[in-house]
Amino acid sequence: MKKIKSLILLVAVSLVVLILLTGCGAAAVMGSSTTAAAADTTKATAALGTVAFMWGGFDAPFVAPHAKSFTETLTAAGAKVVNFDAKWDAAVQSTLVDDAIAMKVDLIAICPVDPKAIIPALKKAFDAGVPVMVFNTRTEPEGDPYIIGYSGVGAYEQGLVAAELVFESVKGEGKLAIVEGVAGFSACVDYQKAVDDYFAKNSAKIEQLGKQPTGWAVAEATKVTEDFLTRFSNLTAIFAQDDYLAGGAKVAMEEAGKKPGDIKLVGIGGTGDALQMIKDGWMYGTVLQSPITEAKFEAERVIEFLKTKKNLDPFYKYIDNPKITKENVGDFKSEF
Repeated sequence: MKKIKSLILLVAVSLVVLILLTGCGAAAVMGSSTTAAAADTTKATAALGTVAFMWGGFDAPFVAPHAKSFTETLTAAGAKVVNFDAKWDAAVQSTLVDDAIAMKVDLIAICPVDPKAIIPALKKAFDAGVPVMVFNTRTEPEGDPYIIGYSGVGAYEQGLVAAELVFESVKGEGKLAIVEGVAGFSACVDYQKAVDDYFAKNSAKIEQLGKQPTGWAVAEATKVTEDFLTRFSNLTAIFAQDDYLAGGAKVAMEEAGKKPGDIKLVGIGGTGDALQMIKDGWMYGTVLQSPITEAKFEAERVIEFLKTKKNLDPFYKYIDNPKITKENVGDFKSEF
């Protein structure tokens, strides 16, 4: 009898342990999406190494093709990529850097949600001996000592091309309004500086009538443009700091009874919608930012470091920024 009771007790305890173990496993896989990618705290085996890939968030249209291209390029080279999704939360992203350090990854590739707030996390990685490459969006300059380099978009360089498009569209003379992404955001600051510098260098007679932020929201871009059209009856050009914002601006222009080409609209991105708007005459042009080409370029810089273990040279390296207008729009295809 005692043996039977002991056997029953042993079976019961075993079942409890099994349930607990199973539950823990489920929690690791099904936990918060911001940290689920970091659930495997053991360093994966990969010939070239393991890379923690940190976009600010994975829900933006640009990110999916970018992440696919980045992962495919690194995987083909013999590296393993682990995704970390901060859901566009700067505090969460800083925590995820801690998780990546704990995993002992070979490199962290990060697009910062907040170029300044991420710097303490970058220092932590540096102090722990985990190299970090920043991509797509630069940190503030004080973060540079803690990274191996920057790869990707040069916002100032993109802004110069956009300014050139605006200049061309109005033949160097007109009235401009700017549909801004986020006031104070590093890329937006760079865009504005580029516009100011280009206009000054080329003696443009283009008056900047107004600029309003949208929080990168298309609906807000429509409202901002509606306001511009009401306030500025002599408006001749709009620079939207993103092709999606340009789409919002186009809606406002249509609702105001404008026809394609009445106001020269310039954007940045090269989205499928922007390509169509250029073909239809609603946009004068845009600056290409291919997610696939950019990601491959950034991944190749990661591979370079993993092979050499040397800081990237040059420290800052930017992709090209081709102009797209009606003359060459047929040479490009939609990627996002």
